[in-house]
Amino acid sequence: IPSQGTGLGSSGSYTVGLLNALYAANGHMAGAERLASEACHVEMDLCHHPSGKQDQYIAAYGGLQFIRFKPDGTVFVDPVICAPETKQALQNWLLMLYTGMTRKTRNLLAEQAKLTREKPDKQASLRKMVGLAHQLLEALERNDLGGFGEILHAGWQEKRKLTAHISNTQIDGWYQRARMAGAIGGKILGAGGGGFLLLYAPPEKHSDILRALPELRSVPFHFSPQGSKVIYVEENGYQ
Repeated sequence: IPSQGTGLGSSGSYTVGLLNALYAANGHMAGAERLASEACHVEMDLCHHPSGKQDQYIAAYGGLQFIRFKPDGTVFVDPVICAPETKQALQNWLLMLYTGMTRKTRNLLAEQAKLTREKPDKQASLRKMVGLAHQLLEALERNDLGGFGEILHAGWQEKRKLTAHISNTQIDGWYQRARMAGAIGGKILGAGGGGFLLLYAPPEKHSDILRALPELRSVPFHFSPQGSKVIYVEENGYQ
């Protein structure tokens, strides 16, 4: 699976996993909050990577979570409570396609952070995206995915406004072709500019979408109920 520069949160996942392994090697079990916060410290403070905290937190906690990031730096992680059938339906309707394009996340995020600080219209788009995230949460908690795709579509339109490099004519073309083939909504994962295109579409339309986008590669995935895990090595082998 392509990782670096593709929007899958590989650096955050790696850092959380590394910390988890180091703690275990020294005889300690670290909780999800500790792993997430320390991984953020390593990447953002020590390595000066201008990322958010979402990758590290979801890698540590796993599952389907609603994560709130406060201005003072505190983070609240709450599990999304919905029926198992709703979670399965959500997974069935999602389609992830690799564009073959990678980008330097650091540059994109630094530009986005700068523009967001300076431009009121960028701040307005971010606020709209936060509101849309709450709408997605409410839809899941109601076990009603009827408007889920439209909300994703609206979120992608706002995200595209943040910088000129989040999307491009090629990505826009793929997205339009996917919509014409049956996708309701979607987005480029991560910072944008390439990587993976996530689409929300009825399962019976997935084959039509794949035929409409033959140059993209479908990558199957499933939701994981757990975050970072450690395999213990003992004298009698793996446990």
